[in-house]
Amino acid sequence: MAGLTVAVLLATAAALMLGVPPPRPPAARRIRTVEGPLLRRRPRPRRRRRPGLDADAPALLVRELAGLLTAGRSAHRIWADAATLYEAPGQADISVHPFSPVLEAAAASAALGLSPVPVLAAAERAGSGEKDPALQQLWSGLAVCLRVSERSGAPLAAVLSRYAGQLEAARDAASDREASMAGPRATMRLLTWLPAGGILLGYLLGGNPLQILVATPLGWAAAAAGSGFWLAGWIWSGRLVRNAEDPVQGKSG
Repeated sequence: MAGLTVAVLLATAAALMLGVPPPRPPAARRIRTVEGPLLRRRPRPRRRRRPGLDADAPALLVRELAGLLTAGRSAHRIWADAATLYEAPGQADISVHPFSPVLEAAAASAALGLSPVPVLAAAERAGSGEKDPALQQLWSGLAVCLRVSERSGAPLAAVLSRYAGQLEAARDAASDREASMAGPRATMRLLTWLPAGGILLGYLLGGNPLQILVATPLGWAAAAAGSGFWLAGWIWSGRLVRNAEDPVQGKSG
């Protein structure tokens, strides 16, 4: 035992002099071998995240369904084909597309010979609970298209094509409205920070605006009136911007 200890000490000293990590004694190696697998942390499975929905995705999905029907696919087969298009290529670190669960459920329902309308209606209610109006509108519109085709006998491809045109028109209108609201939003931000800029400009010119506003009765009156006008303008301009962003909600409000 003494000889082993002396050998370990000599090896440690030589390793320190040469810059090489010292060897561990056999006992330590045995302990590491036994405890290593027990102490090793297992990697946690990574969750698959849902990406944000692109503005062009709903109309593109409807166009794809209509294109599959035009190419000769049956009305029950298009859901499985669409689910394959939006299927993730792997299981790890791959985001799940928002369309995949609903398309897979619709494909399973169609494979059993059932109508996918109840699946789309359930997806519409789920989209309402998640506060996703784009998904809610998409599944609701697809359910209506299927009902119209099933009850009236109209070609589903033509119905889907008209619905895709409506989605594209709504997308273009939303894009134009978003572009036209850039100016009012910038003006609102400018008017919001304008009082602070005026006070800073007063200091740069050598004055003391805060002392005048706080220490004199005339400053008190000016501060109260200015704060009231600033708050009223901020509330009013914000309401105008919200009404312009959502005209339907603005009229109902």
